[in-house]
Amino acid sequence: MGTMEWPLVLFTVLGETAIGIIFVLWWLDRAEVDPIFYKKAALLSGLLLALALIASLFHLGRPEYAYRAVSHLSTSWLSREILCFLFAAVAWLYFYSQVRQPKGKRRLAAGITSTFGLLGIFSSSMIYVLPRVPAWDSVQTPLFFLLTTGLLGGLTCLVLGRKTLKLSQLQELLLIVFTCVLVSILSFAIYLSMLNTAGMEGMSTVQFLLASPLFWLRVVANWLLPLILLVTYFSKQKTINANLVIMLFIACSIGELLGRALFYLSAVGISITALK
Repeated sequence: MGTMEWPLVLFTVLGETAIGIIFVLWWLDRAEVDPIFYKKAALLSGLLLALALIASLFHLGRPEYAYRAVSHLSTSWLSREILCFLFAAVAWLYFYSQVRQPKGKRRLAAGITSTFGLLGIFSSSMIYVLPRVPAWDSVQTPLFFLLTTGLLGGLTCLVLGRKTLKLSQLQELLLIVFTCVLVSILSFAIYLSMLNTAGMEGMSTVQFLLASPLFWLRVVANWLLPLILLVTYFSKQKTINANLVIMLFIACSIGELLGRALFYLSAVGISITALK
């Protein structure tokens, strides 16, 4: 099996949450958005992106040589990941400068920043699409990374805007979250069935997951509890409760961290090593 790569877990999950926030802000900005909420969310996205980049350095064997990783753009997804995230960080500075201006081009800036960020996330996921690792070698890997982006980005904006956003906007965010949860459940079911037909390595991954308490904790936190809460809300169509939003955020955050940790632990056929 693989190893518990916490620097990579934090880098990917925090980075995806940051880009998810910016993408959601771009989406919400089609209509009027509370400026205080928008500024808080924009600032938080930058802080999370900075923390993600810092966490990534702890995975490097020699951080001072990190600049060398961008020298293989034509062949390396790692080089593309680093370059896209660096561009996203620079674009975020432009984005936040526009947010601070009363008539700044914040939607354009959010679009540019989220585009670089999404390209970085896709590049991150493609690093792991390796033929010798059945647990990673499928379209499911980039899908998992992108679902985390939408889920945690939407939930973070829900938490920040639960008292200031319009009801229609909150419901729109809940619908995004609900869609991400449903797609995550369905895609993971397909993923497990695919692994069962991927030889001994794939079957070993399935056995490992089903025997792991972390996996079942993730099932509860990431899928069952959010699904129950969301179905209950949509069936009653009442005013959005702040406690519902906070419970969803906590449960899904724990679930996504566990899911990413299991992603690295499930790597049968490879040992993740630090970049030299």
